[in-house]
Amino acid sequence: MSDPGIAGLLKRLQSPDPLSAWQEFLHEYSPVCYHAARAHASSSDSAADCYVYVCEELARNNFRRLLKFKPDGSARFTTWLLVVARNLCFDWHRKRAGRPRPFKSLQSLSEFEFQVYVCRFERRLSPEQTLEHLRSAAPNVDLAHVEGAERRIECCLNPRQRWILSMRQSESTTATALASEEGEELVSQIPDIRADQETLLANQEQHAELMKCVSGLPAQERLLLQLRFEEDLSLQEIAGIVGLGDPQRAHRQITAVLQKLRTAMGSRGKM
Repeated sequence: MSDPGIAGLLKRLQSPDPLSAWQEFLHEYSPVCYHAARAHASSSDSAADCYVYVCEELARNNFRRLLKFKPDGSARFTTWLLVVARNLCFDWHRKRAGRPRPFKSLQSLSEFEFQVYVCRFERRLSPEQTLEHLRSAAPNVDLAHVEGAERRIECCLNPRQRWILSMRQSESTTATALASEEGEELVSQIPDIRADQETLLANQEQHAELMKCVSGLPAQERLLLQLRFEEDLSLQEIAGIVGLGDPQRAHRQITAVLQKLRTAMGSRGKM
């Protein structure tokens, strides 16, 4: 469905009888929501529970979340929806398992700084995604505020804590990349827990540089990496979600993004 079509669908969701529009939304976009749910669940049953939670939250308060989408903006609806669904999957998982307790060194952070910590260091959102997440509660913040908070957080974390955060992210997002040819060089950046502490710290710095390079990519390119390596979708599925038409185009674009990362890391002297 094109963005003009989305505009009509969103308008119908605001009508006194939105049921048919909601059914149409589920028919068109259930695959996007379910793929996000499946990536955050350990079994089909858990994925189904997560998917139901995502749909319930999208429908809550008269479709408040869906109605935030701006059809005349630069983002494609499927790209935007996948980010929203992914965030809801994080919420579902935290409700089931709870979030790891934050380090004691972070107790002096303000509420805003702590939210930046959760977004940037635990959830690994990009600065732009972090800003979008925080604006609902703090509409006057900008990227400079996020970056300033991130610098203060960095000062609160020692090398061991940075490594722990890196390993938490590695455990949840890189297991599916191990079997993927395109992901071999990305996976090689993950710290080896068998190495000595000096090597761990060096690898951690390399991993952090890689994450910075990834966060600096355009949203469409970050989405391609997420779909391929975090959600383990096939090239055919990726092509369908992002509108590339065929899996060969998806493969070429993913390969180009990985080459861009190699070049960026090489210019930093990291690869």
